Amino acid sequence: MRKHIAVIIALVMAFSLCGCGSSKSLFPENTGNKQQTKTADSGSIKVGYLLSSDGDAPDTVARVQGIRKMQEETGIADDQIIIAESVKKADCEKKAAELVEKGCDIIFAENPNLESILEEAAKKYPDVQFCQEGGKLAKKSGLSNFHNYDTRIYEAYHVAGLVAGVKLNHLLDKGDISASECVIGFVAYDKTAKTTSCINAFYLGVERVCSQSSILVRYVGKRGVYDADGKAARQLIAAGVKMMAQYTYTTAVATVCAENDTPLIGNDVNLISTAPKDALTSVTSDWSKYYTYAVNKVLNGKEIAADWTAGYAEDAVVISQLNDEHVTDGTAAKAAELEKNLRAGNAKVFNTEKFTIDGSSLDTLATSNTNFKKYKKYIKNGNLQESMTQSKSIFDTFIDGITESTQDYLAEQSADSAESTTQSKECIFNCNKRFK
Repeated sequence: MRKHIAVIIALVMAFSLCGCGSSKSLFPENTGNKQQTKTADSGSIKVGYLLSSDGDAPDTVARVQGIRKMQEETGIADDQIIIAESVKKADCEKKAAELVEKGCDIIFAENPNLESILEEAAKKYPDVQFCQEGGKLAKKSGLSNFHNYDTRIYEAYHVAGLVAGVKLNHLLDKGDISASECVIGFVAYDKTAKTTSCINAFYLGVERVCSQSSILVRYVGKRGVYDADGKAARQLIAAGVKMMAQYTYTTAVATVCAENDTPLIGNDVNLISTAPKDALTSVTSDWSKYYTYAVNKVLNGKEIAADWTAGYAEDAVVISQLNDEHVTDGTAAKAAELEKNLRAGNAKVFNTEKFTIDGSSLDTLATSNTNFKKYKKYIKNGNLQESMTQSKSIFDTFIDGITESTQDYLAEQSADSAESTTQSKECIFNCNKRFK
């Protein structure tokens, strides 16, 4: 059963809000009557959202939390927000048109797979502002009503990696795992520059405190499919990983970790209620930062930037509540110090002296290898400037210490061959260490 996260029960939507139902099913509390900061004529605007999941999914919950905070900042009432949920590519054009027909002045879409459809909608409806999360086409389009935005979520993954590294050291010190078993599984919905960047950042965070670690990545290949996410997590556990991290859009990985007593770093929302003994923290984005920015631009008749990005310096990303009963003593102080340095610009996530690719530094590769020259303009002061001048991620190559996995460990496990299983696990650990 797809478990509701405790913190989101009040936010679950009973029906799609585009074409049926009411925004009150999403907002049971009347936020429109709270004391809010009014900006310009907030009573006339309508704001639309195209969300690819339903109200039970962490990615939708994270966006709803952002909408709530945006309302508090702008004075937008519940009946001024219209949400289409579970939007797929096949019905995106229709859903976008319905939001326009309902009077939306600005429409946000969170699934980058819908970007080409949103661009066409922007051409068709020039008086409506369209904002695509995680996109890359806005600047090239030349459209004044089409925009890209994203957060530098890799920064939060970097901090979460430090939390994971401290936990690994604790397990090593207790003798619960050996140095050769210091492997973290990472479930990602797909291989994109953004997921690769986040996994790299996470690993470098782990390496800040635990140099014996390595990462085994498993791709789901689908977005927001509970059973597929769970299967990928079980594959990694069958492979022998001792900790898990995720960039997926369901609670399946957390559920599998809870069943197997495997420490977890989650994403989008706090997962402690799903895995009380295993969820250490989650990486989260505060989407209200952009929602508020863009809505205020519309309210005040100002132009929205074609490309927008923000991270710790703008309080747009953060790790969620630490699981105090299960993180190691001193973790909170270490994480807080790293966050402080990221906010101040004193920490380098992708310090080129701290990692190699196929045994070479990125500085060397960027000047000598055609495949890596695209990174040269982003390297400044010994740091790869990921997503600092544009929302699109560019770090699409894994650093040494990270290995991708497609092997069917569950089949090996079901074959009940102790020798085969042992050899497979040794291969993982030895291969990961070899690349470091």
